[in-house]
Amino acid sequence: MYFYWSHVPQNIDGIAPSAAMRPRPLTDLYAQWFGVRELLLHHRDPYGDDITHELQVAYYGKDPEGPEADHPSHQQRFAYPLYVSFLLAPTIGMQFHTAQTIFLWLLAAVTAASVPLWAHAMRLKLSPVGVAVMLLLVFTSIPVMQGLEILQLGLLVAGLLAAATAATVSGHLFLAGMLLAVATIKPQMSVLAIAWFALWVSGDWRRRRLLFWGFAATLSALIIASELLLPGWVTRFLASVLEYGKHMHSTSLLEIYLPAALSWSLALLVFLCVANSAWCARRQPADSFPFALSLAFALSLTLLIVPSVFQPFNQVLLLPAIALTIRYWRELRHGTPSLRFLTLVVCSVGLLPWLSAVAVTLGLLMVQMRWLLKIWFFPLNASLAFPFAVFGILILLGKVVSIESPAPTAGPGGLRATGATSEGRP
Repeated sequence: MYFYWSHVPQNIDGIAPSAAMRPRPLTDLYAQWFGVRELLLHHRDPYGDDITHELQVAYYGKDPEGPEADHPSHQQRFAYPLYVSFLLAPTIGMQFHTAQTIFLWLLAAVTAASVPLWAHAMRLKLSPVGVAVMLLLVFTSIPVMQGLEILQLGLLVAGLLAAATAATVSGHLFLAGMLLAVATIKPQMSVLAIAWFALWVSGDWRRRRLLFWGFAATLSALIIASELLLPGWVTRFLASVLEYGKHMHSTSLLEIYLPAALSWSLALLVFLCVANSAWCARRQPADSFPFALSLAFALSLTLLIVPSVFQPFNQVLLLPAIALTIRYWRELRHGTPSLRFLTLVVCSVGLLPWLSAVAVTLGLLMVQMRWLLKIWFFPLNASLAFPFAVFGILILLGKVVSIESPAPTAGPGGLRATGATSEGRP
C-alpha cells in the first residue's frame, strides 16, 4: 500500500491524479495557516474575497476563475471556524515549510495515539503485538497516508473524538465535553458524534451533565474569543462555507452512487433507524456495548450522508467500528452459516483497498505500463466502498451481540479482548 501510494500514480505518464485524492504542493493546511497569519499579523478578514483571491493565485499560479482557469471547481478559501486560529497561532511567525513539518509530526502523533484511545474506549485490550499490528495497518491505509500527505486537520478531529470518548468511558466527563467542543473545528466531521453524546447525556442528566457543561463552557469561550478577534465572524464563516460548497459541488457518499432523490430518501431512512437505536441506548453506561455501537454507527453514518465528508482521509472515523469488530470477532465467527458468509463478504469488501494495491504494484513490476493505466485507480475507488462495509459489519454486530452476551476473550490473530459481565459492561 505504501509503495502504491508513493509511486504508482506519479509514475503513470499522461495521468493527472484527481485533486480530491492527491495532495497539492501547498497542502490543505496552507489556506488556514495563511488566513490566520493575515488575521493576526495584518488584521485582515480571512473570509474576505481578497484573501480568497490570493489563495487561488498561491495554489494555482493564477486566478482559477479567470478565462484561462484550469481548476474552476476547486476553490481554495479559509472555511474553518475562526477559533482554529488558536491552534495555528504559534506557527504564524515561521516559514510555511516549518509549520508543515510541525503539523506533519503532530498529526502523525495524534493518529498514533488514537489507536490505543479507541481501543480503551471500545474496551478492547490489545497485546503489544496487537497494538503494533493496528498501528501498521492504520499508517499504511489510504485515509491516513492521504491525510498526512495533505496535512488534513480531520486527523486531529478524529483524535479529539477518540480522546473525548476515552475520557467519557473513564468518567472524566467535563474533559470529554471540552475535547468535543474543540473537535467542532470541523463541524461536518463531528456533528453526528456530538449529537449522540448529547442524547446520551439526556439519558441521565444528573450524572452526566458535566459533559454538557464542559462542552458549553469551552465552545462559548472559543466563540467569544473569536468574536473579539473578528466581530461578526460567524456570519462570514457560514457564508464562506456556502460559497465553498457551491464551488466544490459538495455531495455525500450516497449521492455519488445514487440519484439525488433516492440518496436523500435512503439517507433519511438510515438516519432514522440509527437514531431509533441510539434513543434505545441512551440510558446505557459509557462502557457498555450499546454506547460503543451507537457511537460507531454515528461516525460511520457521517461518512455516508454528510456532504463533503466522502473523501478517504475522513475514514479515520471508522477506527472505533474496527475495534468493535476485533472485540466481538468470536460472535461473528461462530454465528450461523449465513452470518459467517455475510461477515466474509463484508470483510472482503473492507480489505479491497489493500488487495487491489497489491495487484496494482505487482502489475507495475511484472507487466507493461499500458495495462497499468487501466487499473491504477482501483485502490482509490475501492476505498470509497470501505464505509459501506463498516456500516454492514456494525449491523451484523447489532444482530449477534446482545447486552447480556459475554464479550470474547480473544480476537483474531491472538489479539486479546476484554471480557464482559452479564450486564454487558467490560
